[in-house]
Amino acid sequence: GFMSEKIIDIKDSVYQICSSYPEIMNILSDMGFTDITKPGMLNTVGRFMTLDKGARLKKLNLDELIDKLNNHGFQIIRR
Repeated sequence: GFMSEKIIDIKDSVYQICSSYPEIMNILSDMGFTDITKPGMLNTVGRFMTLDKGARLKKLNLDELIDKLNNHGFQIIRR
């Protein structure tokens, strides 16, 4: 149903995303966003880091990242 839909805007900060969906932190960390699990990082860098910025920074393929998040039940809004 609609309640289970986890919607993420590609422009949301990593901080916002992890606050809304704490379980995504491990998923993102596994994908290469390893810094977000370090204490304090989420509250500092995470506040202005978005998924697309982070993917570019880490040289990750954004489409693959989005596919993996889709597989975990997250819906990504791109604009």
